[in-house]
Amino acid sequence: MMAPNDSDESDVIYSGEVLTEMGGEDLAPYKMSKADRRADDWFQHLLESSLTDASSLSPPKAKIYELLTSKPQTPALEIAEKCPNLLAKGCERYNVPIIRKRAEAWRHFDVDGVTNQDFDDAPTPSNLTPPILKAIEEELRSKKIIVDEVSARLVYVNDVFVPSLSQTSDSPDFKCYSESDVSKLNPELSTVFSYLPDGVSDDFPYKSTTTRNRIPLSVLSGKDHMVGPYNGQGAVNNQQGTGCFAALNSVKCKEVAVVDVQPNTVLEKPVHVIRCYDKEGVGGATHPRTILNAGDGSVVDFVQQIVDVEQDLGARGPSFFNGYTQAVVGAGANVTHSFVDESGGVFEADVENDEGAREQEMKRTQIQNTLFETISAHVNGENGSFETAMIGSGGHGRSRVCLEVHLLEEGSHAGVKGLVMSGGVQRVDMRTNIHHIASGCTSRQSQRNLVGGRSGATFKGRIRVEQSAQQTDSEQLARSLLLNEKSRVWCIPSLEIIADDVSCTHGATISDLSEEELFYLRSRGLDKDTSRNLQLFAFVDEISKGVNKAVLGTDEGGGLAQRLGLKLQRIIPRGERKVKGEFQSS
Repeated sequence: MMAPNDSDESDVIYSGEVLTEMGGEDLAPYKMSKADRRADDWFQHLLESSLTDASSLSPPKAKIYELLTSKPQTPALEIAEKCPNLLAKGCERYNVPIIRKRAEAWRHFDVDGVTNQDFDDAPTPSNLTPPILKAIEEELRSKKIIVDEVSARLVYVNDVFVPSLSQTSDSPDFKCYSESDVSKLNPELSTVFSYLPDGVSDDFPYKSTTTRNRIPLSVLSGKDHMVGPYNGQGAVNNQQGTGCFAALNSVKCKEVAVVDVQPNTVLEKPVHVIRCYDKEGVGGATHPRTILNAGDGSVVDFVQQIVDVEQDLGARGPSFFNGYTQAVVGAGANVTHSFVDESGGVFEADVENDEGAREQEMKRTQIQNTLFETISAHVNGENGSFETAMIGSGGHGRSRVCLEVHLLEEGSHAGVKGLVMSGGVQRVDMRTNIHHIASGCTSRQSQRNLVGGRSGATFKGRIRVEQSAQQTDSEQLARSLLLNEKSRVWCIPSLEIIADDVSCTHGATISDLSEEELFYLRSRGLDKDTSRNLQLFAFVDEISKGVNKAVLGTDEGGGLAQRLGLKLQRIIPRGERKVKGEFQSS
């Protein structure tokens, strides 16, 4: 065996003796770096924190725990010695690929910043007294986060469901409630709960046995286009890295926010799920879970919002938020979805020029926070539609939002709008996967990235068109504004087309504020800062309009629009740029 090396990047080949200690005698030799082992230990700590006895888990959770922790299926030793890459990186200890520093799914992300810090389960706040809850309600109403124009509302404070701030529904046509015991979910919702993204679950959560095209994911495009099992290297290279975290959420979630809309039910007002956290953090890990089921012919406007509150809720400190949202859309159903993260405080302005501001930014408690959100949507009925607007404007040091949409029946549609606003020294990811499976489906995607300070942002948008998805019509465009020479953005749009009768386009642009537009505005009497403001507001406006108007509010009347405007002020560059160029502002 090679002598271990302390470098994170160096590979260490382990002998069978060491592998036996790590998971079993039949594990083949493979390469793991120090960073890989640390990532496995970190994930194991997350999984086992507060989990004293796996046998006490309810059946749905126990099934996922067993899948996650079962021994990886590896080839015989003599075969693996000749083909060491048969076992994917990330599957050395678990059966589902774990976060890896050099994996394609985690490229450009601050993996070390995540795995260098162990998170216990966040403690349950003990001071949610009526006066505290009243103060939280007043704060949320003053910010127009709690609004009355809703069909239902579920409010969670530090991952604890608060009935006094919520407005549930238990009518025959529409149920909206919080469930702490997932074994009580009806069979249809239980099937949805058990589904894991990134190909870990081979069967999609179809709503009924009469649904056509019930083809497992692994055989959709025939043998010539297969990339192997989900825990094989070929498949892992195309994944978002969300499978393990969705499984972790399924095992560790305390409450499930359930929105169950029966067929032909039209909700005139939005359904709102609000998750509030202490602005100084929760001091541990939380795993919020949400399930939306939209029956055939139903119409739903569904809003998810993650926000800070000013109240001292007890345990403060670095936090890890691992959310998982699932949506199932029936035939002819129309779901409009919004996901808005504005938690994690506010990053410092002008860190690219002011060392004092940079030092203050590095001292923020929230800079040690990590937020992951996985959104998985299935349009499994003919002519169903799923439209989503995702806005990442939080102040966490690291955040990552991943979306997958599967179009499973003819005539289904996906509309995806995404906005990333990063500043300070943040590292932000937004990744999407629109999967065309049935014929005659359409998708439209617009992504906007606004990157300033010393932050780094990554967008990777994947559109896959299967052999069965003839007559697909798909468009994808990502636009990024890079506001100074010390910020970074990586924009990776991609098309994978196996069908031969399609109309698909994709593109990406990266630039600074337009010199021509700035000149035009300033020639009309506006100063430099106001001109920049107008440009940035216009850049953000297209995506923010996808959020329900009652939640969005106005620039001056409060609501999300006003808060987005205030954060824009902290990203806008100040003073003159040191590097001038054709695409750079003066």
